[in-house]
Amino acid sequence: MRLMMTAALCAVMSAPAFAQQTLEFEGMNWRVDAVELAETTEFLGREALHFRDGVIWIDGSQFETGEIRFEMAISGSPGHTGVLWRGQGVGDWEKFYFRHHLNNLPDSVQYTPAHDAVTAWQIFSDPDAISQVNHGLNRWMNVRVVIAEDQADIFMDGELIHHVPDLQRDDRSGWVGFWQLAPNGVASGYVRNVEVEAQSNPPITGMSQRPSAEPIANLIETWRVSDPFSEAQLGDTSITALRQSRTRWSALPVAYNAIANLASVTRHSDGDTVLAEATLIADGDRTALVRFGYSDRVQVFLNGERLFVGNNDWRSRDYRYLGTITRHVAVPLDLHDGENTLTFAVSETFGGWGVTAALEDADGVRIAR
Repeated sequence: MRLMMTAALCAVMSAPAFAQQTLEFEGMNWRVDAVELAETTEFLGREALHFRDGVIWIDGSQFETGEIRFEMAISGSPGHTGVLWRGQGVGDWEKFYFRHHLNNLPDSVQYTPAHDAVTAWQIFSDPDAISQVNHGLNRWMNVRVVIAEDQADIFMDGELIHHVPDLQRDDRSGWVGFWQLAPNGVASGYVRNVEVEAQSNPPITGMSQRPSAEPIANLIETWRVSDPFSEAQLGDTSITALRQSRTRWSALPVAYNAIANLASVTRHSDGDTVLAEATLIADGDRTALVRFGYSDRVQVFLNGERLFVGNNDWRSRDYRYLGTITRHVAVPLDLHDGENTLTFAVSETFGGWGVTAALEDADGVRIAR
């Protein structure tokens, strides 16, 4: 069965300030959740749906695997504009987008999942998530997205520009739409001639671009993650009391880049901080090193004693700093004989809510499974 649709979308994630509307364009109804309302207009000689700072999606659409084809133009800089699929609500989707201001640079396009409006580009930062593309501004691009159960190929003007070897959200049907972010209020997206074609087994031709890597020794592979709470409680409440007050804990295995995507098991709208824990078992009193990465902010505790406080926010170092998650911070752990609780209190603003850690110099120490 083939569904032909043309349209566009507009919205940024910050619900209360957004205007909502329903819009008809080329015979399809579109839902809009945006700072600025979407509109039909003429751009570069073609009638199009114009959207800025938000999300719009095809009302009632249900898509799981197949192809999404459309013409897109992007204008203004800086800005971010892209396509969404398998949408489960405003803020839960798979996303591929163009960075207006980074044309022909290594991260000019980006794949990332989103959970509860947490777009995780600080986690998804390797060649399987970003690519160098000469997309340009103020021109019409023909874009085709081929989506299989767990993979996707993205084509621009007939050329494969990016392959996603491992889609991160569950393989389930959802709506199709578009997303736009205009940091200075000047960027825009334009879409027309959208076609959504369901296929049960679409051909995928791309291959992973990630360099092969050696297994990570002594990696914490599964974390215990608490329900969320406000970061302000870290200054008001002891870590022991905070741990005791948590009513729900989830086991979260690491995934992409050996990082635990904390947003995948909790809701940022319910609180910006979680506790992520692991149990270390030492054969006698000894010292080990833990090397870790996080986003956006962290406090690290061992057996209730605070060892480290850090800030890895976007632009927290300088205006070019991205805050991507790598294991480039290390602290020593003075372990006692038997079980030791390693706790990371991780707080998120935007860009990716994650943690990763591995032990070094850890003879006689094992990570409880």
